[in-house]
Amino acid sequence: MSARRTPLLVGSSFASILFISQLAFAQEPAEGAAPAEGAAPAEGAPAKEGAEPPPPTPGQTTAVSDAEAGSSPVEKPGETYRFVGLRYRGIVVPKFMMNLFGDGGTTVYVNAFGPEFAIRKDAFEYNFSLWYAAYSMDPTIFKASSDGEDAWELVDSKVKVLYLTADFLWSSELGPEFAFNYGLGAGFGIVFGDLHRVQAYKAASGEYLKCNAPGDPPVDNYCGSDNNHYGGYLEPSWANGGSKPNIFPWLVFQTGFRYKPHRNFVARLDLGFGTSGFFFGIGADYGL
Repeated sequence: MSARRTPLLVGSSFASILFISQLAFAQEPAEGAAPAEGAAPAEGAPAKEGAEPPPPTPGQTTAVSDAEAGSSPVEKPGETYRFVGLRYRGIVVPKFMMNLFGDGGTTVYVNAFGPEFAIRKDAFEYNFSLWYAAYSMDPTIFKASSDGEDAWELVDSKVKVLYLTADFLWSSELGPEFAFNYGLGAGFGIVFGDLHRVQAYKAASGEYLKCNAPGDPPVDNYCGSDNNHYGGYLEPSWANGGSKPNIFPWLVFQTGFRYKPHRNFVARLDLGFGTSGFFFGIGADYGL
């Protein structure tokens, strides 16, 4: 704006203010005079005795009814909320994680589920859960990276884990009902179930098959006598000198979304990566 036009604008604004103030004074009733018939009372003036308040707008009606019914999903600052429900998690143990410890292996999908209990306050929650996971795997060739070509074994798993974990989640609100979650989870699992290991040999077709006994069948240096991994051999646990763990750690970084359409219901989508690989999950909780 140029300097020449500024005085003109200031003058115009000043004249407009004077005009509006004069108009307001002209419309004010004289002291003690009654307002015109049908005119609304001045702002701040007491309403006539017996007069009914104006009806609420549709938006106000909905908010009032929600509050009275206790169905509003809005969480008040400083107030603690508790939820109980169920969770499902699908865990993907990728082959590359198995290859950190040996050769062979395959990608395994794990089904897991269990109850959960959450305590939430000021967009932060603790989510405790006792849940079951089935680490089942069909016979798959595997050996230690330092072992020779004749050390292949066929390994199948019926291992289960009972986890006790806690999720620590922060939320960034996207609206009254939606939030973006982020945080971490930690805990441990009790390992049980069977882990079978049987020495294997490479057939002419290129497929690996189970050895029957040491030297049976007599194929190159396969089916050796260096261990007793034949028949229905079960791998012992760490406590008994084997390689099957007794306890397995759970440590993950996770994110996801939270949906709360009602005070007493919360749904959650979880995504993460940790000691067991990648996982996705869903949760449904009831507000106490």
